Amino acid sequence: MTAARTSALALSGIAAAKRAAARRPAVARTAAVVSIAGAVLALSGCAPTDEGIVIEGADGQKYVIPDNAERPMYDSKEACIADVTAQIQQLQAQGETIADKPEDLCESSEAYPQAHYAHPWLGPIIFAGSRWNSPNVAGWSGVPSAGFAAPGAKLQPDVVSPAPAGAAAGERAPLKSGFGSSGKSGFGSSVGG
Repeated sequence: MTAARTSALALSGIAAAKRAAARRPAVARTAAVVSIAGAVLALSGCAPTDEGIVIEGADGQKYVIPDNAERPMYDSKEACIADVTAQIQQLQAQGETIADKPEDLCESSEAYPQAHYAHPWLGPIIFAGSRWNSPNVAGWSGVPSAGFAAPGAKLQPDVVSPAPAGAAAGERAPLKSGFGSSGKSGFGSSVGG
């Protein structure tokens, strides 16, 4: 019979660090709260944008929005809320924590008479290339001048930024909030009034 060795093996360097890490309790991953536009953009594989074009909102203020930003259009408020709710639920099923409320993201196109939207209800502004496929969407529209930021509407800070002082419509400018930084706060800021 041979005697069993009873001394413990001492690890050092990388092996010791790995063993110590393996013994530590797992740290719970905290979920970042994002907006629907940010989550759809991230899951679509589109690159975030750092700059956009200056256009005027319905409130008369100038804003920077990404090139080719779009809005889904709906034939009724109910269709808009149902579709945006479904989109949020799909994103949540994929592990995203969405801060937005569908009621805040659906607004009447009557607030934008100069924009000439073809359908009576509008969903959120989203980045180009991140539109979703839904039978509830009656159409998609680019975001024209005066086609967003009606007085009292919720701004979408991860898609829309206030333009720099002195910026003229049609100029290119940085999106101050950018994708990712403000996306954690959702669409919380209110346009005056």
